[in-house]
Amino acid sequence: MTEIDALRREKEELESRYGPWTAHNVRLAEGLYTIAPEPTGDEVKLRRIVQLVSDLCGRIEGLRVLDLACLEGMYALEFARRGADVVAIEGREANIEKARFAARALGLDVDFQLGDVRELRRERHGEFDVVLCLGILYHLDADDVVAMVDEIRAVARNVAIFDTSVALARGETRRYGDLELQGEILLEHASGSTTEEKQGRLWSSLDNPRSFLPSLPSLLRLLRHSGFPTVVQAHLPAEPTQPRGRVTLVALARDPIQPLLTPEPGTDAIPERRLPRRRPGAWRAAVPRRLRRFARRSLRP
Repeated sequence: MTEIDALRREKEELESRYGPWTAHNVRLAEGLYTIAPEPTGDEVKLRRIVQLVSDLCGRIEGLRVLDLACLEGMYALEFARRGADVVAIEGREANIEKARFAARALGLDVDFQLGDVRELRRERHGEFDVVLCLGILYHLDADDVVAMVDEIRAVARNVAIFDTSVALARGETRRYGDLELQGEILLEHASGSTTEEKQGRLWSSLDNPRSFLPSLPSLLRLLRHSGFPTVVQAHLPAEPTQPRGRVTLVALARDPIQPLLTPEPGTDAIPERRLPRRRPGAWRAAVPRRLRRFARRSLRP
């Protein structure tokens, strides 16, 4: 039996126990992929994230990277392949076992940990040059969203990347002292779902029945409140299939610049409530183009 045949058999045994790969299409060996030889779509986001980190940090080799809710491990594996020291946390056994198998097949050393990302702590996990929070915030309840961003700031010593969905409506409000968050409530699990059923829903939360999806302005306020003075949105590398309401934000773990030459206060003194509360340009998506044109003509003098 060849090495590829042995890998293929191990992969089949893994899939018979945990089911097929659901998202991360990784090339394990010549002609052997976790999903298929054809691109599945996630490769576009992988290029975006890797390029961002490389450009922001000037390198990848030697960086300490944390991948939160790593799913089947594609991002962790790619950064490890490029020389990063990677810790990846995932809450479902099915996903972590697939990730560990892929690491063995590729001969990569990744610290894949089965655990709850809500238990991230600086004293337990240490500090990281780069923290990847990709597709997990919108699976958490409001209290956990706030706590998670605070903990990410505590462990990040350079860059944190948040790839997440944001609410396009503001039906719910949550307040944490002087911090106000607006967004939507999402259903994760039906009432009465068993632990086994929740574990089997690989694209849902671990256990919370509902999650809180903050609006983009609310998420920006939260990031500022947690201590990220600079947050920018990535547009390139492009992700043409990125759905409306999905953003990639780069938050820099720095100290605010102060004092300035001018008599005005530094940006750290600007109240959080003065950050925008409406998603820029959202009205354009909500109002048909023909109606916008009619309104402009009607308002002309």
